[in-house]
Order: sequence, then C-alpha cells, then structure tokens
Amino acid sequence: MELRMPVPRFEQLHRQPGPFFVALGGAGMFGANLYLYGSGGQWIGIDCGLALESTASGDNRVSVPSLEALRKHDIQLSALLITHGHEDHIGAIPHLWRELGCPLYTSPFTAQLIRSKLTPNLEWPALHEIRPLQPIGLGNFQAEWIPVTHSIPESHGILLQVADKRLYHSGDWKLDQQPLIGELTAEARLRAIGREGVDVLIGDSTNAPNPGASRSEAAVQDGLSDAIRSCQGRVVVTCFASNLARLHSLAEIAMDSGRHAGLLGRSLLRMQSHGRAHGYLRSRPGFIGAWELGFLPREQQLWVCTGSQGEPAAALGRLASGDHPQLALEAGDTVLFSSRLIPGNELPLQRIREQLLGQGVQIIDDDMAPIHASGHPPQDDLRQLYSWLRPRHLLPVHGEEYHQQAHLAFARSLGINGLVPANGQLIDLSGQPCRVADMPWGLVQIQR
Repeated sequence: MELRMPVPRFEQLHRQPGPFFVALGGAGMFGANLYLYGSGGQWIGIDCGLALESTASGDNRVSVPSLEALRKHDIQLSALLITHGHEDHIGAIPHLWRELGCPLYTSPFTAQLIRSKLTPNLEWPALHEIRPLQPIGLGNFQAEWIPVTHSIPESHGILLQVADKRLYHSGDWKLDQQPLIGELTAEARLRAIGREGVDVLIGDSTNAPNPGASRSEAAVQDGLSDAIRSCQGRVVVTCFASNLARLHSLAEIAMDSGRHAGLLGRSLLRMQSHGRAHGYLRSRPGFIGAWELGFLPREQQLWVCTGSQGEPAAALGRLASGDHPQLALEAGDTVLFSSRLIPGNELPLQRIREQLLGQGVQIIDDDMAPIHASGHPPQDDLRQLYSWLRPRHLLPVHGEEYHQQAHLAFARSLGINGLVPANGQLIDLSGQPCRVADMPWGLVQIQR
C-alpha cells in the first residue's frame, strides 16, 4: 500500500528555494501535459495540453488539467513555457489561460498555432516569441529553448537554471539526421550543457520500452513512395495533421508518381496554411482543392485525411461509413495508415478498419511497410542524448506508468538514478529527487 503523503507546507510552496516539481497532467498517462516548477515562491509552468479518451460509443472525451492545486495553495504562475505545438501540449491553453493569467513564451510557429485557437476580440495574456539558444530571465528562473527534432517544426527541450540547479525538460523529441522539415537537434549545445552539468532531466518516456533507434522521416518518405507506386486505384493516406514533414513527403510523392494530392479535414487544411505561412511547406503544386481532385481519374488521386486514431467524425471515419460529402471510396482503393496507434483508441480504429475492408478497400499500415516514424525516442536515442547531457537524476514523464518504469530502469542501466513521479506529487529537487507532499490534480471534461 502506497504511503499517503502530507499536503505541502506553506514554506515549501512560497518560501523555500527548492526547486520543486509537480505534474498536473502527463505523468502516468498520455496527454494533458502540464508541469510546474517552483522556487522561492515563484512558479512557472511548462506546456498546457489536452487529453483524449476513447469512449464505448467510439467518440473521444476531451479533458484539460484541473487547476485546483493552484487555487487551493494560492499559487500564481509567473510564466507558461511551451515546448512545441502538439495538442497534448497546447490544446488546453484556450480553456485555462485566462485563469492562469500569466504571459506565455514559445517559438513563432507554435505561437501562431496558439493564436489560431484563441477567440478573437477577447483580451488574452501576453504571448512572447522566443529565440532558441538565447536564455531569458524569468525572475528566479533562467530558461533556454534547445532545438530538437520531433514530428512538428520548432520543437524544443528547455533548460532551466534555478536555485543553483540545472534542470533539463526534454519535451517530445527524437534523433533524426534527415527530418526533411525543421532544424536538426542542437547536438553541440546539448554536449556543452552536459559539460556544465545537469542535475535532473525530466524526460519523454513514450518509447522508452522499445530497443533500437528512431526511423528518419527521409526513410518514411521512401517507404511511402514505394507503397503508393504499387497502388492501382485511388490512394488515401491518414496521418497526424501536425506532421508537416509527412505532408511535404506526400506532396512530393504525388508529383513523382503521376498523382495529384488533396486534403480532407479542417485540421489538415489549417496546418497546411500555417506551414506555408512559415515557409515549411514549399512543394509545387502542393495540394489542390478537393472539388478539383475529385474529378480526376481514380489512379491520379492521392488524398490525405484526418482520423488516424479512429475518430468517427473525422474524414477517415466518414469515408469508412460512406457519408463523406466530398469523396466515396470504391473497391480497389487503398488506405495507408501513416501513423501510430495512441493507446485507448484500439476499438474505434478497429471498427473503421473493418468498415474499409468491407468496402473492398486495401489497407497498408506500418506493420506491412515502413510508412511511419514515431516522434519519440527509443532506447538508442535515449542512450545518445544521455551521453551528451550526463544527467545525475531522471524524472520520467510523458507516458503511462509502464513507460515511466521502463524509462527509469533503462536510465539506471546507464548509471542514472531517479524516481517515477505521478500526477500531483510534489518533488523536491534540491538534492536527490524525493517526494515530499501530495497536491490535488484531476481532469476536467470540456466540449470542443
């Protein structure tokens, strides 16, 4: 039976230098990432995301982190720092930012994604655009955004210097020497940080149980090209809308294979617009309108659609059920799943696959061909990063407890100690990380 910890003392939250850490989402679960760091009464947050949970009906329940811990203990964040633009890291901002009431710091591309979510004509807290590798002072904290490769441009780890401690919050990352879009991981800066010393690394655990190294986006482009060239009829590819490298690849593949590409799904259209505005999508002719693509012969059509996680209202779900207003699939068409399954979406995705097969549609997924690459680090990537940073301690986050435990076990094999945090646990980082108190946490369901 787990020992129940006391509530935090006033001195811990409002006077002691610490530093202290508490996750209000993202520890022991996927999604709803919200991590707080405190020192001398000042608190900052990193990320503020949504959580998606599949229901028995096949719908997705959408939740955001509860802020009860802040209300109960009279904590006011002085800043909210964002690592990158995925929904599980920024999706809760429109719902929580007004209550948080603090300035937000992030990269230009991620800032644009956030602005597009905010209701116009309302007063919102300040949104500051940072420059990577240029530290900024935030009261007791100094923060530096470190470029890393991931499945969306402008992804970063964040180095925090506070109370004579150096903390590295990894964000979501992988190692990829050919990411196609966006910067390479800032290896030289990471090595320099390691030489200066890292006391605690707070790290992505998603793929920690998996051996091997990450697959490059360039290799995915080759795999998709080979798979699509073998298809005879209409081709539909479903992927995460935020993966601009994948959209870039599919536009290139369409031109090379004698097809034209189009998009189905609001989030894809929105992301394409942001990608072009920031210079990340430059392929010509790129994507054409759905109405225009629909009039071309089937063998010249390449559609990219939302719904890779089985969402019934997304484009792929409507194609599978036969009620999409712009496209109807036929026997001999092919659907490629260029994505990974997020745990919890197994049943709705299986339902869609069965509907597609019932229409005579061929399915190709990553088990059949190398058509997807995760944006998270398996063990070879972890080993490489930790050899650069040489952290003394690890707090594994961003994963279920199984992933966190696997991450810590792997780190210990490299001589790195640590502990597995759960949401709501206040962790003292002034020495060897230790749990000192429990704070309230939870998820609040919202309507989208």
